[in-house]
This record gives sequence, C-alpha cells and structure tokens, in this order.
Amino acid sequence: MSEINMEKFAVPDFVPERYVKELARSCVGGEELHQQKENIQSLADETASALKKNVYENYMQFIETATEISHLEAEMYKLSHLLSEQRTVLTTLSHASILGNENTVSRESLDNHDVEAEKAEEQRKNKLNTITEKVEGCMNLLDVPERTLLHEGDLLEIDAEENTALQRMHVYLFNDCLMLTSWISNRRGPMRYKFQCSYPISTLAVVNVRDLGTVKQAFKVLAFPDTRVFQCNSIAVKKDWLDKFDVAKKMYVEKENSKQKKKENEGKPKLESLESPSLSVEELPSPQIAPLPEWLVDVTEELDVLIVERHFQKTYELMVQAQKSLNTVEFKEHPQRSDILKKIEKKQKALIEILLKELDVTHNWSPRGGLRSARQPVIILNKFNMTSQACELFLAICSHTVKVHVKGVQLEGSINSYVRQVGEVFFCSLSDALTEFTTLFPKNKVSAFVVWASMQLRILMSQIIKQIFTPQCALDSVLECVDSLREQCALFCEFGLDLRFQMNSCLRSPITKALREYKEKIVDSMKSKVSDDKWTPVNMHTKAGVNKFLLQMENLGLILAKYVINETWVDLSSSTIWFAQSVITIQKVGLRLVTKDLMDVLDECIYAIFNSRLMLSSGNDSNYAQKNFKFILDTVMPLMLRRYREEVGYDNEKLVALGKKFGVNFVPPKKSNITKYTSNEYL
Repeated sequence: MSEINMEKFAVPDFVPERYVKELARSCVGGEELHQQKENIQSLADETASALKKNVYENYMQFIETATEISHLEAEMYKLSHLLSEQRTVLTTLSHASILGNENTVSRESLDNHDVEAEKAEEQRKNKLNTITEKVEGCMNLLDVPERTLLHEGDLLEIDAEENTALQRMHVYLFNDCLMLTSWISNRRGPMRYKFQCSYPISTLAVVNVRDLGTVKQAFKVLAFPDTRVFQCNSIAVKKDWLDKFDVAKKMYVEKENSKQKKKENEGKPKLESLESPSLSVEELPSPQIAPLPEWLVDVTEELDVLIVERHFQKTYELMVQAQKSLNTVEFKEHPQRSDILKKIEKKQKALIEILLKELDVTHNWSPRGGLRSARQPVIILNKFNMTSQACELFLAICSHTVKVHVKGVQLEGSINSYVRQVGEVFFCSLSDALTEFTTLFPKNKVSAFVVWASMQLRILMSQIIKQIFTPQCALDSVLECVDSLREQCALFCEFGLDLRFQMNSCLRSPITKALREYKEKIVDSMKSKVSDDKWTPVNMHTKAGVNKFLLQMENLGLILAKYVINETWVDLSSSTIWFAQSVITIQKVGLRLVTKDLMDVLDECIYAIFNSRLMLSSGNDSNYAQKNFKFILDTVMPLMLRRYREEVGYDNEKLVALGKKFGVNFVPPKKSNITKYTSNEYL
C-alpha cells in the first residue's frame, strides 16, 4: 500500500484522476481502498484546520491588507484621471495654431462640443424629472446641479438579523446619494413608487454578503445608524450594483480631492521671481506651510473603517492622536486643520451614539456575553466624560441580567428549595455586578449602585413574599425561607455592601401579618377544641407512639415522661397538648423570625393566645380540667418565659403580668457575682 503524504499533492502537475486510478490499481480489496480513503479524508481535515487556524491568526492582517488595497485603488484611480487630463491637454496643444483657418476649425469643434453638452444636460434633467414623476413624495432631484443617475433596479430587502424577506424595493443610485423607494400596491396615475429615505454617498459603505442558506446574491449597505441588506436576482445583477457603488464612491473621492486642491491653490500666494527688480525686501514671499502627514489627511476615512469593523478602542486612540497632532505648534496655522478637526468631532459624536446603542438594553442586548461585554464601551464613554450616562446604561444592563438569571430558576420541589436557589442566584448576580461596577466607575458613583441594589432587592422580595406568605404555607416553612434569604444577604456583606436593613424592612409587614393570622387561627381552633374536649387522658395506643410523642415534646422543651401512665396513656387532655405545641411553636419560630422592632407584635400574639386559653379554662370546675389548667400555668408558662429570656435577654412583661394575674409566682433569675475592684487604678 502506498503511503499518503502532502508531497504527492503539492506537485504542480498533479492530476486527481490519474492518482485515483493508480490508487485503485495498487490497492488489494475493498478494505485497503477504504483505508486509503480515510487517510485522504484525515489529511483533508488536518489541512482545513490548519488553514482555518492560519486565517484566525492573520485575520487582522487580512483586514489591514484589504484597507491598503482600497487606498491603493483610490490612488491608482487618481493617477489614471491625471494621466487622462494630461492627454487631453497635449491633444489640445497639438491642434492649437496661430493661423486663422485652423483657429476657425477649433472654434467650430468647440461649438459642437457646447451643443453636445447642452444635449447631455437636457437628457440628464429629463431623466431626473421622469424619476420625480414616478416616485411619490420624492425629493427635488434637480437641487444639485451635477446630480446624475448611475444605476437603478428592483431589490428585495432582507432583515439583517432574522434573514427574512421584508419588502420589495426600487433603488436609485446617483453620483451623490442612494435613494430607496417602495412599491405602491394600489397605485393610481403615473406614481409607481413611494419615497422612503436617501443616504449621501459620503456616509455609505457597501459590504459583500456571502451566500448562506436562503440568502444568496446579497450585499449590505452600512449607513450609520442603519444597516440594510438587499438581495439581487442573479450574480450578474449583484456584480453590476457593486461596480456602480464603486464608481459612485470614486467619483465622490475625486470630487473632494479636486475641491481640496482648488482650496490649496487659492490659498497659495503667487510667487514672483526673486530676480525682478520691482520686488523689495518686504515684498518677498513668505515661506510655505509644511504639508500634513498622509495619515492625518486620511484620518477620517480610517476612522470610518475602524467604526465599521467595531474596533472602538483603536478608533478612540486614533482620534486622540489626530487631535493631539493637529494642536501642535507645527500644524496650528495649517489651513486644513479646522476642517479635519470638525470631521473628527463628527466621527466622535457618531462613535458615542454607537457606544450608547451598544449599552442600550432595548437594542437586542443579550446577557450571554455577561457584564464584561459592556466593559469596552463603558471605558471609552468614561474617557469622553460621559460617566453618568454610562453608569445609567450599565445599571440597566445589570437589571436585565439579574432579571434573566432569576427568571431562569424553575419552581420545582418545595418552596424552600426554590427560595434558596433564587437567593443564591440573585446575590451572585449582585456580587458580579458590584465587582464589575467598582472596576469600571470611580468611587463617587458607588452611591448609584447602592440605590440600584436596594431597588433590585425590593423587586425580588415583592415577588418572593407573594409566594411564601400565603395561608397554605406553614409558619415553619416561612421561617426556613426567610432564614435562607437572610443567610445569603449576610454572605453578601463580605463584598462591602450591607442590604440586611432593606431586606428586614421588606419583611416587616408580611411577618406581622403572618403572626397575627396564625394567632387568630390558634384562638379560633382553641375555642372548638376546648369545648369539644372530654377531659380524659390521651391514648397513644403503642409504646412507639408514646416514645414518638415524648421526643416531639422534648424538642419543644417539655419533659413529659412523668405524665405517661399505663405505658400507652398520657395524663393530659388533647386540647392541652395541642395548645402547648401551638403556643411554644409560635414563640420558638417568632423569636427567630422577627427583628427587634417587631418584638411587640410577637408579645401581643403570645399574650392573646395564653389569655384566651386561660379564660376558657377558668370557668371549668372539673378536677381534670383544673389539673390541665395547673399544668399550663406551672409548666408551659415558666418554660416559655425562660426560653424568651435566654433568646432576648429580658422578660416578656405581658406574659409575666398575665401569670401574676392568675396567681403564678415567678422566681427571679439569680444575679451573677461580679468581682469588684478594690482600687480605682483600673478605672
């Protein structure tokens, strides 16, 4: 089997058909031929990847080369034009004569030339008038004396992003502008098209679009701030349009250069010979001003190229370099200086508009690139002293990013896991935004970020509150959700921004409402349970049931082993057990749920529940009811007071007053012995 290598294919006289025949003749069997095919395919893949890598590595050189070629093409066109002018001058001189007959012939030829010029001018005006009659709302085409029609035709406009057909257009290309018109469906009279807009040739850039999918034979017209794509019927039509655009661009460049040369010639003083005796010393011509460098003359065109290619940083650097060079002493008195500076200022405004559009969330901004995609426009806007606008747009991008990330969390499973995931995503997005913000903006803008972060937190809390503070959600579940949010907020404090106060202010109203609703539920349920209670011990049926019950009450702080009788009975009524579980739970959960400014609400709820239960039991004189009444006063109430003091640091005054009202004597806490200093040298 012959080996496959690149040298065989690199030979100049390589013939694919002959190579395939030799390969088929030398291979034995289909497997060997299939192996050769795989080897050739792998070699082709390696070559393609190497070419692609080479293109990526030299991409900027390709663009620079294309720019140089376009400049060189313009120079060659200028040179050709100058040569044609020289040829015309030489032809005129060769036919010129001082004799009368030849001069008569020259006059006749000049008269004929004038007649032809008048005919051409008449044809030009008639053609423009015809176009004006066809286009509804058309601009006055005869306003510009030298305006001529270069090309016209029907094109199909395509959406630049979706690649879908938009509308059929009739386009006119003049030597100074491009006019777009749309077809009138139900036309009456000579009007066939409706005027849409026109773009000056000076602001246009035409880019070829490669065939992709259904979009074929298309080209793109770049006219800031619009980008429009047109599709042709055939390759020949597309080539014709591109050639005409090149002709229009070259004519515009030639016209501008001639104007510039005319200004320069008018600005130059007429030099007279120094040998003339009529010139005095004072009348000697002043020295000529040094010409501008070539890069400075073409700086506006180079800025257009950089803006179209989206090299914003290079555009800014070239602007600064050009302005600095024009403000030097060498070029401060140059006649072209003010004109170039005005053009640079226009390009600067165009660049600022593009950068602001890049940061505009409503302009197809995608969060996939992250906040770093906005870094370069923000940095350049800061250099243009537009920090406030950049800050506002950047925070709008942050808002959009946070909204998208939070919206991406799916409500699956329990509400607790969902709230935890939402909190993690929200505060991670907030931390990324803060890190990027402090990198891009000065310290005096941090207050804007604080206001923005507070507003975003309020928006998030308003959404979460609607989901967790519902009648169906238990108080334990509410506590777990709030704890997870507070935990994430506390971790965010490590980045130097504390939003816990804002979060607690958002939770104040729903927590108050939830505690009071829970209190009302307990009070209402307690009335029915006490009235329906048979005032007998509760049967747990099995020892396992008793052990489970004792474990549950032990978790609440109640040791009820001494109340177990006959192995499976608990010597307490069902309403008493239910009350103890409910009132201890609301205090346990409430102490973790509320903040210091909501302690009065929690004290009010505990007092209302206890007072209602004690008032219901005070009218029942049965011995078993009084035994349960005594259990509540002697066991449940002291336990709750002790737990309250341990958590808060002071007594629940309302509950203490209620206990004293029903004859409960509370033992005050022991005072710790604090060693006093015998001398004042440590004070």
